[in-house]
Amino acid sequence: MKVTVKVPASTANIGSGVDCLGVGLSKYLTVIMEDSDKFEVIFKAGFEKDIPIEENLFYTGAKQIFEKAGKEFPVVKITMVTDIPGSRGLGSSASAIVAGVYAANAYLNEPFEEGELISQASLIEGHPDNIVPCAVGGFTISMMEDEQTHYHKIVPNRDLHFITAIPDYELPTKLARSVVPKEFDRQTLVKQLQKACFLVGALASGDLRQLEIATQDLIFTPARKALIPGFNNVINNAMAHGAMCSMISGAGPTLIAFATQNLEEIAQAMKDGFTKNQINSEVEILKADTKGALVIVEK
Repeated sequence: MKVTVKVPASTANIGSGVDCLGVGLSKYLTVIMEDSDKFEVIFKAGFEKDIPIEENLFYTGAKQIFEKAGKEFPVVKITMVTDIPGSRGLGSSASAIVAGVYAANAYLNEPFEEGELISQASLIEGHPDNIVPCAVGGFTISMMEDEQTHYHKIVPNRDLHFITAIPDYELPTKLARSVVPKEFDRQTLVKQLQKACFLVGALASGDLRQLEIATQDLIFTPARKALIPGFNNVINNAMAHGAMCSMISGAGPTLIAFATQNLEEIAQAMKDGFTKNQINSEVEILKADTKGALVIVEK
């Protein structure tokens, strides 16, 4: 048997929607798992080095599904190709976990429903905001309750593009989370909730005119921006050249802007913001992925 899984990147913590809002993006991890006479994992394009099996999140996700089904991990060859950079805030971990649970489920002839797969993947990741858009695509609003993940999906405005400025250094999620204060005052929490609710309404209606206000994060960004040299220059440049909003992608260090026009100008301005701080970066203009994980089975 041969199973091929293609999973999109994602951006999460969208502005005020910390740990619940995400969107699938048009960058992809592709994994092929096929029967073989020996077990091996082959890393191709996009991987700077081999990943030890105990740290390979595709393997972790797949293994949990095989164990849940009461099966041993089969003897297979796993081939992995990606253009999602690791530890940059674009959901590389989530894409690997989703690929693993979906591939294993397909190999087993789909004993588990998609909701179970998403919940299992979210438990591995620890939060659902990247997992869900990787799995189903589009804009997603998600939450976890009693180890179950619940979500809604919104198909985004088709004119909306996502411009990413990816610096040439990593920012581990654990470090990014460690700097966030553990307590917040009531007024800040109320304002954050207001903005998050308004943001969901804007995305659902397609009325994007007030994204700048709705995406202003009052909790995570003030603490995290010091970990991203060039943050102010990149964000200010994006807004000055026509972005509708701009923010940290996930836990960072990638910065992302939403826009419907002036795409090339915004991309160059964001790159210039990092360059001003002696930081090399790559900029890309992406679309939303609205399909999520795709699985092909060849028997």
